[in-house]
Amino acid sequence: MHRVATEAGGLDLERRLQSIKQSPAELVFVSSADTELAALARIWGPRFGSRLRLMNASLLQHPEAAEHYADHVLFHAKLAIFRLHGGKAYFPKLLDELLHIKSHGAQLRSLVLPGTDEWDPELENYSEFDISLTKTFFDYFREGGPRNYEFAAQSLEKLLNKSNDPFPEAEINPNFGWYLPLEQNAPEKPNGRVWITFYRAWQQSGDLEVVQDLANELNRQGLAVAGFYAYSLREPGAQQALLDRAENEAPDVILTLQSFSIGRMDERVSFLESLNCPVLQVIASNENREAWMENPRGLNPSNVAMSVALPETDGRVLSTVVGFKEVSQNHRELEYQAKSMVSDPVQIRHVAQLASNWVRLRKASNAEKRVAIILANYPNRDSRIGNGVGLDTPASVIRFLRKMKDEGYQIEEIPENGDELIRLLQSGVTNDEEQSYGKNANQSWSSEALEEILSTLPERSREQLQKQWPDQYSFSAQQEVPVSGIRLGNIFIGIQPQRGFGIQTQAIYHDPELSPPPAYFAFYAWIREAFKAHAVIHFGKHGNLEWLPGRSVALGREDFPQSVLGPVPHLYPFIVNDPGEGTQAKRRTSAVIVDHLTPPLTRAGLYDELDRMERLLEEHAHSETLYPERAHELEHEIEHLLQEVSWKEEIPEEEDWLNALSNHLCELKESQIRSGLHIFGEVPRNERRIDFLLSLLRMPSLERSGLLQALLGQPPDFDLDQLNSKERDRVEELARLWIARECGMDSSAEATLPDNEALQVLRSWLHGTLIPRLDRCAAEPESLLKGLEGRFLAPGPSGAPTRGRVDVLPTGRNFYSVDPRVIPTQTAWKCGQKMADELLERYRADHGNWPKTLALVIWGTSNMRTGGDDIAQALWLWGCEPVWEPVSGRVVDFEILPLSVLGRPRVDVVVRVSGMFRDAFGDAMRLLSTIPKRLAALEEPLDQNPVRAAALEDRQRLSQEGLAPETAEQLAELRVFSSGPGCYGTGLLPLIDSGNWEDRKDLTEVFLKWGGHGYRSDGSSTEELELLKQRLSTVEIVHQNQDNREHDLLDSDDYFQFQGGLHAAVTELRQQTPATYHGDSSNPEKVRVRTLKEEFNRVFRSRVLNPKWIHGMREHGYKGAFEMAATVDYLFGYDATCDIVADYQYEEVAQKLLLDEEQQDFFKEHNPLALRDAAQRLLEAHERQLWENAVPETLDALEASILHIQGELE
Repeated sequence: MHRVATEAGGLDLERRLQSIKQSPAELVFVSSADTELAALARIWGPRFGSRLRLMNASLLQHPEAAEHYADHVLFHAKLAIFRLHGGKAYFPKLLDELLHIKSHGAQLRSLVLPGTDEWDPELENYSEFDISLTKTFFDYFREGGPRNYEFAAQSLEKLLNKSNDPFPEAEINPNFGWYLPLEQNAPEKPNGRVWITFYRAWQQSGDLEVVQDLANELNRQGLAVAGFYAYSLREPGAQQALLDRAENEAPDVILTLQSFSIGRMDERVSFLESLNCPVLQVIASNENREAWMENPRGLNPSNVAMSVALPETDGRVLSTVVGFKEVSQNHRELEYQAKSMVSDPVQIRHVAQLASNWVRLRKASNAEKRVAIILANYPNRDSRIGNGVGLDTPASVIRFLRKMKDEGYQIEEIPENGDELIRLLQSGVTNDEEQSYGKNANQSWSSEALEEILSTLPERSREQLQKQWPDQYSFSAQQEVPVSGIRLGNIFIGIQPQRGFGIQTQAIYHDPELSPPPAYFAFYAWIREAFKAHAVIHFGKHGNLEWLPGRSVALGREDFPQSVLGPVPHLYPFIVNDPGEGTQAKRRTSAVIVDHLTPPLTRAGLYDELDRMERLLEEHAHSETLYPERAHELEHEIEHLLQEVSWKEEIPEEEDWLNALSNHLCELKESQIRSGLHIFGEVPRNERRIDFLLSLLRMPSLERSGLLQALLGQPPDFDLDQLNSKERDRVEELARLWIARECGMDSSAEATLPDNEALQVLRSWLHGTLIPRLDRCAAEPESLLKGLEGRFLAPGPSGAPTRGRVDVLPTGRNFYSVDPRVIPTQTAWKCGQKMADELLERYRADHGNWPKTLALVIWGTSNMRTGGDDIAQALWLWGCEPVWEPVSGRVVDFEILPLSVLGRPRVDVVVRVSGMFRDAFGDAMRLLSTIPKRLAALEEPLDQNPVRAAALEDRQRLSQEGLAPETAEQLAELRVFSSGPGCYGTGLLPLIDSGNWEDRKDLTEVFLKWGGHGYRSDGSSTEELELLKQRLSTVEIVHQNQDNREHDLLDSDDYFQFQGGLHAAVTELRQQTPATYHGDSSNPEKVRVRTLKEEFNRVFRSRVLNPKWIHGMREHGYKGAFEMAATVDYLFGYDATCDIVADYQYEEVAQKLLLDEEQQDFFKEHNPLALRDAAQRLLEAHERQLWENAVPETLDALEASILHIQGELE
């Protein structure tokens, strides 16, 4: 209702404006396709000569370019033909200008046609000619080819001459077919068969250099090649033609140079699964090679969307770019430079080798296949081998090895269990230098062979390695480079090498682009060249390979992920709720994801004094009316107990302290926590099955009520917080009984359970959808085996199951993320608005006024899961809203709400985006970078528009420092910061792990260095450390959101690195602690905002000390102990950055996690080094005065534990 009052943002103004120099002519042809323009230049040029102008439509998307071209060229033309791919949504300004010049005297007649093969009624009103004539011209260009282009030229002459002669009908050309010339050079006895699919337009125009060169290189690899052209593989006839040929000549691998996705999910899966071979996505860039070389992102945002993100939804495996658009001929008379696709021989060779190796994998018998399974290891300690978020990685590997052996793989002596596997790995050299002393390497790579590998790197990479690793580069003093891992027959299980910051700790302060050490190259070179692996499996989220420096996507030899791994088939079991980091592996290492289930969640419940306190509160509530005297006694008992417990400080201060205590306990009890870890291919059983199903049934949807609401007979939006403790316990118990009954686990509850229409709907969905999908997750290992057979792995969506994304089940699929052009979605917009409003209300309640400045953390993974909640929140804080294209849902602009409609001041938001977000969401980066520019230009009161106030102040200050006015203005408007191009992270994890820091000043220095690049709306960036310091020195709020309860801020290092790092930097620079908040949108309909301390306390009390979690971790042996030690590390990281852990909380961690007798026995049996590392971390907290008032006996006990373990190990 307020839209009429808004101001358009003008997002298109931020497109790169290119100079257009064309003089007028009577005939103008504008097209989105370079191939079409090149063909017309060749065919029409001799006929029309200087009477004709050709123009690529993409250059006219910028509003100023469209206006200039309309005024200077189109206005003077007699006839103009437009072929617009994307229609009005992509070219609104151009079409507006076309109408404008016609209404202001232009004698131009126009034919506005779709740039695709489908008629677009929305464009009809822009043509002066009748519909039949317009469709005749549409047919000429849709059918294409020299004959139709000649027919079109003849017909245009008739229109120019106003002739009434009839127009020829278009000649029908096949939309698809086999391109036989590619089959002429097949080897006499090919090793396999590869198909290349490419665009029909390339075949018609003869723009086939890339296709032919790719085929030639595949022939050299000993492969037979067949080429297939098609307008689109969505066409059923094209699909059938491929399936028909596959009946007799099935392909081993398909390379496709076609962008976008094939179609609906069921269509693409059935078609590609029938072909049942890997489909490699090969990129032909719409930019020139120079642009690729200079672009740290590799591709522009539109190319990422069309050639990467959308094809991923088909299950295609991304390779890299092989060709570029280069000027092929300068048509001076037409004032047009024709472009064609030119091959890059190095890139062509890489893709051909990758295809050849997939064929090799597919053709080999299981008995001869050699497979490298790589376990991540960070931090580089022997207590932390086998990183895998939510995954019992060692146990999963053992389970998979047994499956492999059953399938005929040659495997010797599979370790009995995960703990035994780790012990075998620890028996040789590892990344842990202290523990590796005196141990032998089970295998090694000669320095001579390594130097040969390094010599093949591009000169820039070699120079970087020599400069950064002078001691390692020559290996003059060490003839053999150890390779960590063990061989079990044809299976190698390796420990991924360390990234390098643990060796060069000073580099953390100054060099986020540190190259991997030469020993890193040796590890993967040994796997390829000595072990001769058919495939590599990185087991579990996540390693460090995909985060090495280099381009974001479309990598080349100078990008370390590609030069390290090489063209090896790569499979990657990965947790299904982390699309961002899995996408990183897909795009930078050609990984095929095999997603796996999240760990089961359970209701935290209460324990120890928490449980006792709740029972007293329940008795008090019962006695308050009937037995006032007893209630009074109980109140004293509660007060007395409250004085005894340590956690009294965690209870919110309210006037009604009993109510505050009750609400606090209720929130802890209802928290969802992990009750264990997932083992690859194991589906939850018994009580954990009930837990898991209940966690999915809690969330209502448009079609179904939540289970608890249904059992109560309440509507889906009923707020369960209205229930008292006993009522909530009762409905929770009913829910468990209902699920147990439905699973056949307890039929005795039949008479006690209610039934109604909502429960019947849930029952039908549970049995018809949810349980079958969950049970099919048991096939995760079979999917991985299928990948090792060189078969097609079906795609699937990704996301958090407990946030209503049951469509991500079954797991075992090659997950994909989202179309970056639709971010934020309209659903995310609603949630983001709520989050912003909730945050503002919480700040006002705490501080009594509106905030002026806020620093917001935005991650790629969470916004892939949610569709852009965080982006939406930022927009609403700024007082803006997205504009979506109605049909596609793409975000095409934004609108600025006037203050009178907004009803509050704007907030000056500075965002720290992750490197992954920067890479994946180019359009969102442009949106976030553009809005502050527009807000800074608004004539609004400075107290209502702090963006403008700060920009004016910064502009003046920067000008006084000597900067040019234009530069000062650009810098004053920067609000988006991240790591430098090709770099990732904050640097805090390696810094804290190395211990190479003294105080918060050091943490701030590293955080700024690793996140100090300011990003502009054109995608460019420069390091702007002083500017970032200035921004953060005024920040009042530091904020980050969490969108699901499948993890928490103490089982991931990312939270303390980003939000903790921001908090530390703001505190240091401002010399005042900001208000730091944590947003909870795990239920999008009921978002919550807590202070960071409140959230920390909630997680600490509900999970970290909870016997349910502790016992759940014990079931997983080595990896369970790993998880406990990791939690201690993350707790320490939060305290180092945010001063958030109380002394009594350190004491509780020490006593319950480390010094408890059962815990001591558990650690010593399964992972004694984890106990040692966690104890050392707590002692470090004391030494750094984070844990100031430690109990001396506790410190002594921790030291004794360390000494005991070290003595045992020696």
